[in-house]
Amino acid sequence: MPRYSVLLMVPPQQYGYGYINDFFWQEGLLYLASYLRQRFGPDLELEICDGNHRTMEECREVLRRRRYDLVGFHCIDHTRDAAFELLGLAAENGCRKIVFGGAGAIFGPEQYLREADRIGLTGEAVVGACTDAGEYTVEAMLLGTPPAEIPNFVYLEAVEGVRKGPGPAARPPRLRRSRKVAGRPDRQEYLDRLPFESYTEIFEYFALQLDRPDYPYRPLTYSGLSHEGCPHRVWRDDKLVKSCSFCAIPARRLAYRPAGELWERVQTLDLLCRARLDTPLNSIKDWGDSLTPRLLRDLIDLRPAAHASMTYSGYLSVADLTPRMLDALREMNCWSLYMGVDGTSDTGLEFLEKGYSVPTLWERLQLLRDEYDFRIEVGVILGVEGETPASLRRSVDAVHRVSEMFGERVIVVQGNMLVPMPGSFVFSSLARRARERGLDDPLRLDVQGRIGMWLREFTRVGFDECAAAQNSIEAISPRRHSYSMPRP
Repeated sequence: MPRYSVLLMVPPQQYGYGYINDFFWQEGLLYLASYLRQRFGPDLELEICDGNHRTMEECREVLRRRRYDLVGFHCIDHTRDAAFELLGLAAENGCRKIVFGGAGAIFGPEQYLREADRIGLTGEAVVGACTDAGEYTVEAMLLGTPPAEIPNFVYLEAVEGVRKGPGPAARPPRLRRSRKVAGRPDRQEYLDRLPFESYTEIFEYFALQLDRPDYPYRPLTYSGLSHEGCPHRVWRDDKLVKSCSFCAIPARRLAYRPAGELWERVQTLDLLCRARLDTPLNSIKDWGDSLTPRLLRDLIDLRPAAHASMTYSGYLSVADLTPRMLDALREMNCWSLYMGVDGTSDTGLEFLEKGYSVPTLWERLQLLRDEYDFRIEVGVILGVEGETPASLRRSVDAVHRVSEMFGERVIVVQGNMLVPMPGSFVFSSLARRARERGLDDPLRLDVQGRIGMWLREFTRVGFDECAAAQNSIEAISPRRHSYSMPRP
């Protein structure tokens, strides 16, 4: 009989302002599950519920059908409301150890802990947010380690007089932070044996590709990361720190996972897909936006002969669209390229510190069209600092021009409204402006509220104008993006 039952859940993402990606597996949960299974063995019963591939009602049912000893929620801006609702269901069903992880928990843990306090969990449960990869946090919570002794942990400390249920508190709980530990506590903490054989939901995700005639890539496609670290610029308290807003690993230095491990995962999945689905793994969709020619070179050098013809889809900013990178992608059998256009005005590109100008943008697109045969996806950011009605029109015109340049090679185009994500440079700018002007704390706002505040403070356009430009751009697209497809 297992001593512990654990549920790791990714809440479904909201429609309208964020990403709904039916074709992406939450790979980090498999790493976490792998560690916990190896750490606890038969003492642990563990389930993964990935809302990327489930409806909200399915997620509700998972929480209703039993009481878990610990529930962990992966949190980002676009799942906040869903996480709040599912938190309430977990509490109603008796779970008294709840932990939040992911970028939302790293950069905005207070919003999740406040919600736990609002529904009356304070004083009855261990509720906290981990600000690292989470393996040691979950292990320590299961073993009853006091919250103050769990590294990289933010939690609510119960104090005398705090309510035992919903209603006004006699004394508010205290928000506490444990000691910070850079990197990981020990070298055994993060294990790379993916338990595909145990957690079969990944094969349901693969089956979606076979069942959907509008699937945008080449099934079967493994959608994951070729590397571990994503060196995004992350801002805390107006200071630039080196960390990763996706992988959520505080570190002094980010190191790539050895390239050979990607091919080990591909080989394992290929064998299992042949056995379970009678279909080989044919393609890789790399969702990391910090690819380098060196990493691609390592992947090419270590590619097994059996996968020499496997196709690849990359994700790049125009800032990285150089001949050296494109040549490496071609050797990687690149089939398609998701291309992030970070703005169509010099003002926007300067604000985002992209290091190139609008003329360079078109030079690189011309190079891509003339010298390479990749299919392309295009995402244009709308609502950057200084955005005006005229610049929005230029963005729509630019997408028309790209569509005409690449013709049938275009898979999809989309407009992406700039979202001030906690931990980002954009959010730091918004929070600073809010403090200076006495505005609401943007951390307390939902995604649309943050976008609206950003547009009011940093642009000469409103939400409706950006939404209209977004709709105009996506009307140009030959098909809808997988992000916005309805689930089957």
